[in-house]
Amino acid sequence: MHGPFRAALANLRGAVRESVSLAPVSHLRIGGPAEWFIEAATDQDVALVARACRECEVPLHVLGGGSNVLIADEGVRGVVMSLERLNRVVRDDTRLIAGAGVSVRGLIPLTIGQGLAGLETLAGVPAQVGGAVAMNAGTREGETFDLLESIVVVDREGEIVEVGRDGFHARYRDGGLDGRIVLSARFALRLEEPRAIRERFDGYIRHRNATQPASEKSVGCVFRNPPGDAAGRLIERAGCKLLREGGISVSGKHANYFVNDGSGTCADFVRLIRTVASRVAADFGVALELEVRTWEVRGLEGPPSA
Repeated sequence: MHGPFRAALANLRGAVRESVSLAPVSHLRIGGPAEWFIEAATDQDVALVARACRECEVPLHVLGGGSNVLIADEGVRGVVMSLERLNRVVRDDTRLIAGAGVSVRGLIPLTIGQGLAGLETLAGVPAQVGGAVAMNAGTREGETFDLLESIVVVDREGEIVEVGRDGFHARYRDGGLDGRIVLSARFALRLEEPRAIRERFDGYIRHRNATQPASEKSVGCVFRNPPGDAAGRLIERAGCKLLREGGISVSGKHANYFVNDGSGTCADFVRLIRTVASRVAADFGVALELEVRTWEVRGLEGPPSA
């Protein structure tokens, strides 16, 4: 880490480590080392790192739960900043304010126990709150932005500001943050009997476990659903279910999930992406677009048949 950048981080309260493997923090268990790994301890840390990276031209990747990112085998240049320590939850009547590092899976039981309904529609989403907002994560029951009232972010100038949900152009699997970093989110929920919320939640989880490889190493859906169709349906009809490249295969439960048997690499994942996309394009004339985020991944440039 060069001198000016290190000096810019002098007031950082969190930890800074060098050459940290990213595979353990990825749901896929894939990825080389981060050149520098920073664990932000406060909102001010996040703003400080964002400003320092911008001013010193150091690449910055923000890590949430690692549930929707494919990381290069060679690793990532610059800084990977974890928001896991931003894990405070505060209730304000029927509103809930949750830090970016709060696990959605852990937050939902908390709301059910307090008779606050709404978040159970995100049952099974493996993200942290920050990532769920950034991706507008969702299920067939609803999306993150359906519940949001406002978001505290670090803006493009490195300042901490609160923005109403209308200040973002959220769409399918994209919160429209445009480079802003989520610090916390305020959810507007409603009062309901805990038993009724629990019954809905349990039903959602049963459906997810029956139709998706929830217990396997994956990144959720690999491709966005094309307008009026489902990527999983097209992939299955193109004969790609259980297709394999190295240690990565198309799930037998849901064709838009690629799973790692424990030996897979990013290179395997990329080859499978290109093979599947090529077959769907050839059979149906549909160019699938990636939903999974990629960090310094090579081999996805150009058309899938290239």
